[in-house]
Order: sequence, then structure tokens, then C-alpha cells
Amino acid sequence: MPENFWDATASKVKDKEFSEHLNAMQTRIAADDSRKLSLPQNPDAYKVELPADFKPPEGITFQFRDNDPLLSQARTMAHEMGISQENFSKLLGLYAGAQVSTEQQIGAARNAEVAKLGPAGPARIDALSTFFKAYLGEGEGKQLMARMFTAADVQIAERLVAKITAQGGASFRGSGREPPEPAGRVSDETFRKMSPGERLDYARRFDQKQFNGNQPGR
Repeated sequence: MPENFWDATASKVKDKEFSEHLNAMQTRIAADDSRKLSLPQNPDAYKVELPADFKPPEGITFQFRDNDPLLSQARTMAHEMGISQENFSKLLGLYAGAQVSTEQQIGAARNAEVAKLGPAGPARIDALSTFFKAYLGEGEGKQLMARMFTAADVQIAERLVAKITAQGGASFRGSGREPPEPAGRVSDETFRKMSPGERLDYARRFDQKQFNGNQPGR
């Protein structure tokens, strides 16, 4: 018997203290048993749900992939550690928040690079995307465009397209579609919005002969 529950003078157990100790132990055991019964009974029973208060920034969405192996590992660990559904959702929210933050940073960096291309930047990227999807096929075109992260990447791709079109290499692919006009050409409206310096830079990057004299401002 622990000394704090033993009355050495009377040579007997301290009934009140020991009784209170036993009652407290039983209460804790009952509460723990109740908690365990409320937990998901197997890893698959954990729901992939974000906390109700999880709110990503406007314009950004986040969704877990059902076949993500990380989710399977997380469910197994949560079950082994006795984590509740509520706390599991909180952990998912922490992970989602980190992913959203990374996506924001990538988006901000990409927007900064697009801005370096001038007012015609988005149109130039769209032109490249359309060209490569037609020239390489939908899948390979998307894959190539996904690897363009900087303004320099875009400019290199535009020079490549200019060479392909100058050599007559963009005639027909298995998709059965003719590729669009050479990347780098912008609409009349976009060209009119350019400053004199941007127009000069635009003309220097591309051989304007490829446009058959139809480029606005020529």
C-alpha cells in the first residue's frame, strides 16, 4: 500500500483517501473506454473531411485525391494513435493549409513572370499553349506548357515556334488540326495597347515576315 494511503499510527488504510483514489481511477478508465468506443473502428472509417472553419483564400480551392497514398498512411497512423475524427480533420486542415500556401506562392511567382512579358503576356502564353497542343497533341502540349515557369521559358518557346513555322514544320499532326498562327503574334487590340518600347521589343523578338505583312502597326 502506498504510504499516502496508509495510516502508520493506526496500522490501517486511510479509507477516505483510498476510496477517493479508486473512484478517480474508475472515472478515468470509464472516460477512456468511452472515448475509444467513439473513435473510428478501423483506418478506413476515418472520413477525409476538412474542419468546418477551414477557409482557403478567395479564388483557391483544395481537394484531396481519393487515391493519394498519403491519405491511406495518415488513416492508419491515426487509428494506431487513437486519434478522434475531429482531430484527424484538424490535421488534414493543417496539411491543406500548407498546400494552399504553396499554391499561392507558385501562383504569385507565375503572375510576376507573366507580368515581365508585358501587357501581351497572357495572350502570348495562350498562343503557345494552342500551338503546342496542335503541334504535339493535347497531352504532350499540356505537359510542355506545364514546364514553363519563367518569362525566359516563354521567350525560348516563342523562338522555337518561330523556327518551326519558318521551316514549315507546323503543318499537320495526328490530331488532324492545323496549328494556329505562329506564337508571338498578338491581336490588333493587344498591339495597340503596347507602348512604343514594347512594340519595338516585340518586333525584335520575332521575324515579322512570318506574319505576311498583316501585323498591326506594319
